[in-house]
Amino acid sequence: AGTCSAPSDEIVPINKTHKTSAMAFFLLAYALICHLIVSVASSAETEVEWTQWTCDALTPSLCDLSVTPGDFSIRGIKVKYWRYKRMEPLLGSQPSLPLITLHGGPSWPHGYLLPLKQLACRSDREVIFYDQAGCGESALPEEANVTSDYPHLLETSYYSEEELPALIQHLKLDHYHILGSSWGTILAQLFTLNSKNTSGLTSLTLSGPLSDAKSYIDAQWDEKEGNLGSLPPFMQERIRYLEQNHLYDSPEYEALDEVLTTYFTLRTAPAPDCFTQSASGLNPEIYVGMQGASEFTISGVLGDFNLTSRLHEIDVPVLLTHGKFDTMRPSIVKTMQRQLKIAERKLLPHSGHVHMIDDAGMMNDVVADFLGRVDLAQSDETDGTFLPKIWEEEDRHGDETMSGIIGSPPQWIGFCLTTLFAFIVGMIVGNCCKKSKGNYSLIR
Repeated sequence: AGTCSAPSDEIVPINKTHKTSAMAFFLLAYALICHLIVSVASSAETEVEWTQWTCDALTPSLCDLSVTPGDFSIRGIKVKYWRYKRMEPLLGSQPSLPLITLHGGPSWPHGYLLPLKQLACRSDREVIFYDQAGCGESALPEEANVTSDYPHLLETSYYSEEELPALIQHLKLDHYHILGSSWGTILAQLFTLNSKNTSGLTSLTLSGPLSDAKSYIDAQWDEKEGNLGSLPPFMQERIRYLEQNHLYDSPEYEALDEVLTTYFTLRTAPAPDCFTQSASGLNPEIYVGMQGASEFTISGVLGDFNLTSRLHEIDVPVLLTHGKFDTMRPSIVKTMQRQLKIAERKLLPHSGHVHMIDDAGMMNDVVADFLGRVDLAQSDETDGTFLPKIWEEEDRHGDETMSGIIGSPPQWIGFCLTTLFAFIVGMIVGNCCKKSKGNYSLIR
C-alpha cells in the first residue's frame, strides 16, 4: 500500500475473441463507409440541373419505340412525317390498324401530340404524326410569303382534299383511324365529308372538337358553363374591350393571353418540352390568317366555319374528348354528339384543351379502348356492329403505373440493407468466437 509498482515491460497477448470482435466492428464500419461513398456518388449522378419537364416523363407506361421519318412533296413543299412502332412485338396482341394524327393550329406542329405515341406500346398499332405544310419541319423557304407565294395554305380544302389524301396514298394505307386535335378536328371532319376517297377510314377521334365557329365563341362567354364567362368581371371587361378593338398585340392582351393559356389551353405549367417545341415551330402567318390572332376567338378563314348540319353524314364511329377546363365547352361537344350517327363522348377531369399532355395516361387509355373496340368490330369475330360506350362524366381513375407508384428505392433502403448485412456478418463471426473455451465475446 502506498507504493507504486513499476510498469511492466511484458507484452500481453491480445485475446483472440477481442481480435474477432474488432474485425466484426471493422467490417461494419467498412460497410457503412462504402454505403456513404456510393450514396454521395449516386446523388452526384442524379442531381442533374433541371431545365424543363419532358413529355416522355409525364406519359405513363412508355415502351421502347422505333421511329421511321420520311417525307413527300406536294406543291413544291416537303411534308415531313414520323411513324412510331413497338421495338419488340407484343405477344398475343390482335392486329391493329394504324392511327394518323392531325395537329392543331392551324400551323401548330405535331410535337405536343407525342404523348399519344404510347398507343403504339399497347399493340402492333402504328402511330403516325406529320407537320402540315408551312410549319415545324415542313417549313417554307425563309423568304417565302404565304399570301403571295403559297396562298393555298390559307384554304381549308388544301389540307383536307389534297395534303391528307396525299399522305395516305404515299404511305399506302388501305385502312386507318384518324385522330384530330383542335383545328385537326375540323380537318378530320372536312376530310370525311369532302374528300373523294375515304373508303379506308375506320374511325375518327376528335380531341377538343368544334363544328361551328360562332357557337364556339358564344359558349366560352356563357355565364354558367363558359370558361371566359367564369372569370372575374374586370378581366372579362378588359378582354372584351381589347378584342373589340383588335388590340391583340398590346402588352395587356399578351399578358392576359399568357395567363388564360395556363387556365384553359395547357394546365400543365411550366409547359413541357414537346409543347414549347411545337410553339417554336408555329407559322404565325398561317395561324393568324386562318384562326385569328387569339386562341380564345376565331376570325380569318375559319370565322364563318359551320359543319354541324352535316355531321349526320359521317357514318364511322366517332370518339369526342374534351377537358373539364377546355376552351371547347360541353355544350359544343354535346351538340356534336347528338348530330353524329355513332358517337361517344369522354370528359377528362384535369384537362384544358391539350388533353394528351394534361391527362396523358387517361387520354391514352380512352383512345386505346375506343380503337380496340372499333378494330374488334371490324374483325371476322363479330357481326361488324359497333356500340358506343357511355363514359362516366368525370372518371377519376388513376393513370399511374406500378412503376410510377412505387418508384425507385430511396437511399435509406440501401442504407438499411447494408447495415443489416454488416450486422449479420458480425453475428456470425461472434457466434464462432462464442464457441472458444475461456474466451468472452463482446459480440455475444
